[in-house]
Amino acid sequence: MKIFIVGLGLIGASYAEGLSKKHTIYAWNRTEQRVSDAINEGIVEVDNDLSKLNEADLVILGLYPKHNIAFVKDHKALFRAGQIVTDVSGTKQWMIPEIEKVLPAGISYTSHHPMAGKETSGYTAKDANIFIGANFIIVKGERSKPEDEMVLRSIAADLRFGRVIVVDAKTHDELVAFTSQLTHVLAISLVNADTFKETREATGDSYRDLTRIAKINAVMWSELFDENKTALLQQIKNFEKELDYVKDMIKNNDKKALIDYMEKATEKRKTFDANSDEKISYRI
Repeated sequence: MKIFIVGLGLIGASYAEGLSKKHTIYAWNRTEQRVSDAINEGIVEVDNDLSKLNEADLVILGLYPKHNIAFVKDHKALFRAGQIVTDVSGTKQWMIPEIEKVLPAGISYTSHHPMAGKETSGYTAKDANIFIGANFIIVKGERSKPEDEMVLRSIAADLRFGRVIVVDAKTHDELVAFTSQLTHVLAISLVNADTFKETREATGDSYRDLTRIAKINAVMWSELFDENKTALLQQIKNFEKELDYVKDMIKNNDKKALIDYMEKATEKRKTFDANSDEKISYRI
């Protein structure tokens, strides 16, 4: 299959690295040097240029949501009927309808989200191994066709993803607000709440594990928070309610209720671990 990847950041470049073993890969990046680097490393075809977009069977948009929309608008003449378009963006509800509006007729579009990443970003951080065992979310919209899901499941298998689920854009953004965006909010808040000069010398695994993702791409995550503001604020509100409940139990010396609450969390976390692969070091 011929695949055109728009954007060679961490995810786009890692896709190119992993998919080039089985597919013909073309790519575009705002910084042309990154495309040259990818060609030199053998993960993008030597005869690569923007016109190859027209030859692709699958187009993967790997930019920030607003830049994905702009790219489609600016280059819609290069798309052709029969292509499948997808994207790897972290929020969907706002972006998907905007792309659906500007895509030429005869092109299907089904979004997806690879639930994998690193603390570092950009082309030089690429690593196709981050996808091994990770979750893969397919997000259907008005321009989706049944064959889109088949192709995306094939891509997920090629990159050695683990579980694949299919949801709508609203469900995706609510899920991601809880599983990804809220956890980043907690990590950065915890780090910034530190008032001790001895913290570095006093931490154990719990602090390190909870704050790992505070090493954050601030520009990207601030945009994701803004684009998914409604869902994220609701999840923050839900978490504040749980935190207040724990605070009240501690304040009131309600040891039994606290033990019950902890045991409930332990059992719930055990069900999460069942049949999961915990070997991967990096997750978003």
